[in-house]
Formats: sequence, structure tokens, C-alpha cells
Amino acid sequence: MSAIYGVIAALGVGVGDHVTRGSADRSFISQALGAFFLGNLIFALLAVLCFGGEWRAGDLIVGALSGLIAVTAIGTLYLGYQTASAGVVGPPAAVLAVVVPVVFDLVFGQVPSNQILVGIIIGVVSVLFISFNPLFTGNLRRGIGFSILAGLSYGFLFVTLDQISSESGFWSAVSQRLVGFLIFAGFSLNRGRKVFPEKNAFGISFFGALFASIGALAFLYGLQHGDLAPVAAIGTQYAAVTVICGYFFRQEKLRSWQWVGLTGTAASLSLIVTG
Repeated sequence: MSAIYGVIAALGVGVGDHVTRGSADRSFISQALGAFFLGNLIFALLAVLCFGGEWRAGDLIVGALSGLIAVTAIGTLYLGYQTASAGVVGPPAAVLAVVVPVVFDLVFGQVPSNQILVGIIIGVVSVLFISFNPLFTGNLRRGIGFSILAGLSYGFLFVTLDQISSESGFWSAVSQRLVGFLIFAGFSLNRGRKVFPEKNAFGISFFGALFASIGALAFLYGLQHGDLAPVAAIGTQYAAVTVICGYFFRQEKLRSWQWVGLTGTAASLSLIVTG
């Protein structure tokens, strides 16, 4: 059942990522992400009010730590994109984000069934195909370095979230979003900019936060009530959703290997969910 929440996470985060890209195109990244994290914070608070949860200091601290890791992951990923092309940065980051939680589960004795393991492997390869871009430009060494840092950060973010108790509900998401918002707001102010972008871009970020919040909260719930590896492997397939959104709404072209990756994603989801 927890795998279903991974599917919801992939859909929500993928659509949210697609929408928020529109805000980043109209403003500075720190402003777009500041508005994005504020929206996530508000939606996390609403989730707590609707579904409840125990106020646990330990889980709030872990949530805040995950906020620092999330900002590190996003920051290094965008630094990578500024340093080199997406073809250099995307694939290693995407693969490591899946591999780290899977290895963590295996090391600590949470061994999935053979069917789920096959689904995870197909999912890793699919993410690689989907994110691959042959246009290698920029500083390759620095780009790969940022990519590795981003991938490891996302992987450890998933592992950190897996340590949060189910009794706390979504309180940890509140502390995570608060930390993320404060960091991006501080970064904008330090650069002499407004915390938020102009009205249209702010609305786009907020709208993207709605979808991303649904996905992120489903992901957290799946981790609290299921196993780390399958939920993380499915949730990371949000890259496929973002690619599909780009194809339909941005007229972005899909290369032959991306179609292969999308097919692999469908197969991966089927194996993990039914396993």
C-alpha cells in the first residue's frame, strides 16, 4: 500500500516542479523557491490541522535537519545547472537519489522481494534515460561534482525523512518548510533583493507548491507507514512526470531514449506496486 503513496508523490512533485519552473523563468531562483517553500509551509500547516499529529521535539528537529538537506540538494543542483549542462548534471544526481536509500535499506536488513528489486533497478535505469541529455557543455568536472553532491543530498534527505515517527503526522514537514523558506528568504535579502518575486511569478510558485505539497506529504506518509526503498524509488520517478508535462505544455521534444525511459518507468511502477 505504501507504494501507492510513492506514485502520488511522483505525480505531485513532478507537476509541482513543472509549474515552479515557470516562476523561476520570471524571477531569481531564490525568490521563486522562497515563495515555493512558503506555499509548502502553509499547506503543511493545513495538513496538520486536518489530520492531526503529536508535537514531538525530536521529529521537529529531524524535520528541520531535512530542511537544511533539502536546501543543499536544490542549491547544489541549480549550481550544477549554472556550471555545466543538464546532460552532465541530471543523470548522476537522479541515479544517486534512488541508489542511496536503496543501499541504506539493504544494509540495515530491509530486503525487498525479488520483484520489487527488479522494479527498483528498472526505475534507476529509467531515471538515467529520462534525464540524459547529450549536450555536454560548461565545466564538466565542477558540474559532475555538484551533481554528485545534489544526488547524495537527495538520497540522504529520503533516509532522514524515514527516521520520522508516524505519530508526529506532518509536523516535521512544517519545520522542514520553515527552514527552507528562511534560508531562501535570507539569501534574497543578503543579495539586496525582495524576498518574493513579482505577483504573477509568486502566484505560479504558490500554485506549484500546492501540487508539490500533495506529493511531498504523500511521500512522507508512505515512508512513515512503509519501506524506504520502494517508496523512494517510485517517488524519484517524478522526473518522468516533469518530462511528460514539458512535452504537453512546453512543447519540449522527447528523444528516443527518453521514451524508452518513460516506458521503463511504467514497468518499474507496475512491478513495485504489485510486489
